[in-house]
Amino acid sequence: MQFKFTRRLTLVVAAMAAMSAMTAVTAPVNAQTTPAIPAGKQMRIIVPYSAGGTSDILARKLAQKLGEQMGRQVIVDNKAGAGGTIGTDATVRGDADGTTILLHSGAIATEPGIKAKLPYDVTKDLVAVTTVVRGPFALLVSNSLPVKTVPELIAYAKANPGKVNYGTPGIGTSVHFASEYFKAAAKAPITHVPYKGASASLTALMSDEIQMVIDPLATAKKYAEAGKMRAIAVTTAQHTNLWPQMPTVAEGGVPGFDTAVWYGMYVPAKTPAAIVQKLNQEMVTILQSDDMRKWLSNEGLEGVGDTPAQSQAFLAKEIERWKALAKTAGIQAE
Repeated sequence: MQFKFTRRLTLVVAAMAAMSAMTAVTAPVNAQTTPAIPAGKQMRIIVPYSAGGTSDILARKLAQKLGEQMGRQVIVDNKAGAGGTIGTDATVRGDADGTTILLHSGAIATEPGIKAKLPYDVTKDLVAVTTVVRGPFALLVSNSLPVKTVPELIAYAKANPGKVNYGTPGIGTSVHFASEYFKAAAKAPITHVPYKGASASLTALMSDEIQMVIDPLATAKKYAEAGKMRAIAVTTAQHTNLWPQMPTVAEGGVPGFDTAVWYGMYVPAKTPAAIVQKLNQEMVTILQSDDMRKWLSNEGLEGVGDTPAQSQAFLAKEIERWKALAKTAGIQAE
């Protein structure tokens, strides 16, 4: 009996020693196989628009912060053209290792509804890192239009068919969709006048060539406070700390009205989940910093920093929302 017990004990000890040795060998291997952004490889944030716009300015700020925080070089790569399609396609085809990142506006959600053929499917070929920022649009009217509230604007448009024209930076832009959303929700007979760029539509509003414009808050507030046009509401469901005294469109008799400027961050679909999560954590830290919050506030934006899953779900919901509007309003890409 003693012999059998001793033998069993010896076998148990040997087995435990073997397991310990195996753990010692495999632990470093498992650590090495955890996906990570390649060290020493340049990271780039692709912006599908030209330099100088809001997307570009935001991307450069994020690239600076991300580079400082991660201790590596992060550049901005402007790939403009085809309404954002070229830059988005470059991201889809880019390296799926965390070094290729796309920063796109809400237009990424409107494209599928107005373009019959895209070289990619944003819900399948891209993975969301986070919804970076969100900010209200402001509803602006010309100083000569005899309205000071949303109910007065709607009433005036209905009483004067054909006399309220609204301007946008172009067909299919996020401003165009926001304006058509207002038209449908308010049942207001207003007419679209597309321009080549936001500045052209604002100039037209100041000269009474058109009567209404929906524009991102940062720019709108500057013009309104300078007395060049009148702001009558913000487009988000809730009041914004960026302009607390401004009422919402929903409060003006358009229940449930809610739309905003937003920017999201995406990577190629095959990017490992661990890398997506790492980028998300880095972005959340940046967005929660006091200096970034202050900078965003000056730009009329607020940080979001949701999870990859939440951001992916938000994108899918926005795509379906704007597809439906594009169909009912007859919006098609030029």
